[in-house]
Amino acid sequence: MRRLCVLAALIVMFLPALALAGMTAVSDLDMGEVTGQTGITITMNVTVSADSMAWGDSDGFGTYTTQGWVILSSVTTPSVNLTNVTIDCGSDGAAAILQINLGTSNLIQGNLTVGNVIIGTTSSATTASVGEVRMTGLGIKTGAIQVKGH
Repeated sequence: MRRLCVLAALIVMFLPALALAGMTAVSDLDMGEVTGQTGITITMNVTVSADSMAWGDSDGFGTYTTQGWVILSSVTTPSVNLTNVTIDCGSDGAAAILQINLGTSNLIQGNLTVGNVIIGTTSSATTASVGEVRMTGLGIKTGAIQVKGH
């Protein structure tokens, strides 16, 4: 058993040297033929959902001195689609700029619906709805955002 442990320790000690043994230097001429691109490209589709959202005031106001809540329930959100969003950074010698191109398709598209707007005494109240909120045909199109210091 002791021999096996010694053998394992020797192998672990020499692994880094063995890994470097296969590496060779690249000439400047060979490096001149290498091309690449910098920046980041992001593609994803996200669906956000929430059963409910609540905002509460713990001490009330005026003569209404106990907590009150506004609860948004049955919430549906539009889809978020990020396709070929790119993030690049550059400089003109005087100022550096971060540019985010928002891709090649609609960024946000769909409907935002809040099925119930409830005024209640707890964050889990389900009665006393004052109505619903709908935003249909919501869309944010492609574009670019530039960020720079001043």
